[in-house]
Amino acid sequence: MNNIVSIKWTPETKSVEGQLPSIDQVNFKAKHTPLYIMRDSGAYEQLSKDQGQAVIRTDTGAFLGRTGGRYGIAQNPEINDVLCQAIETAFNRSDRKDVELKESISDGGAFSKWTYTFPSLGAPIRQLRDATGYNAARYGQGYADTWLNFSISIVNSFNGLTPVYVTSEHQDVSCLNSLTMSFKDTTRLRHSTNIDVTKLADWMESEALNFKTKISVWQSWANKSITSDQAAETLKLCGVSDRLTKQLMDQFEDEADKRGRSVWALASSLSFMSTHNSERFGVRGSAKKDNEARSLHARQNQVLKIMDQPAWAELAAA
Repeated sequence: MNNIVSIKWTPETKSVEGQLPSIDQVNFKAKHTPLYIMRDSGAYEQLSKDQGQAVIRTDTGAFLGRTGGRYGIAQNPEINDVLCQAIETAFNRSDRKDVELKESISDGGAFSKWTYTFPSLGAPIRQLRDATGYNAARYGQGYADTWLNFSISIVNSFNGLTPVYVTSEHQDVSCLNSLTMSFKDTTRLRHSTNIDVTKLADWMESEALNFKTKISVWQSWANKSITSDQAAETLKLCGVSDRLTKQLMDQFEDEADKRGRSVWALASSLSFMSTHNSERFGVRGSAKKDNEARSLHARQNQVLKIMDQPAWAELAAA
């Protein structure tokens, strides 16, 4: 049984307003090849498909991972065709104006993530309102706004570690922090060509509306003052280690200078950690290994779990 996804769709080709950028870094295909073991005699013996198969890139031949015999490869270009068709169904051309594309891979492409950001669907958060702890030199000079953009991302892997799924996110334009808002289960992309583009488009539309609702929630976070002790205690109650709590509190002080000492500043500290491979939040081993994109994605999932804890809800309650 052939589980490899085959989806045909021709995107818009004219250079017109609302045309989506073309993928590049994730624009490759993969295929299965046999795996072999070397016996004591030195002879190589091919494994059966059920015992395992190698997945390699067709352009570079790079090894991406090992899978079982029933694993179907979901090809990035074909997934992107479905995603783009759903985006063009969900959003009109003015909504798609100046859409930005960010691509990232790890392990030679074994982990792939790409994100379409929609500046036309963005909205502001007014910071420092009713918040304590702003820089004294800026006190009384008005409120600082930050702009949040709406994004749609897709994640794919070729080693069986993750299914194919779509996420909705927001991006803080002032610092490029990203925070995942929701996941869309698209695991059927691995096993069927019967992808319901309409349902995917409907989900995107609902997420864009949900983004507007979330803006009011995040604004309430920006409005609510908290102390450093409250922030640190909340992180610990959410299961954050002492070491990471200290790092996040150092970041919180930096964020508070720009945003006020608020729940939003603490959220921004978390999203900074999950978005940046920085001196404070370095990705372990990234100097020698191609693991940055995969590790930052894992951090984003960690942040979602923190914000799903009762202690966070209690802190954020207006």
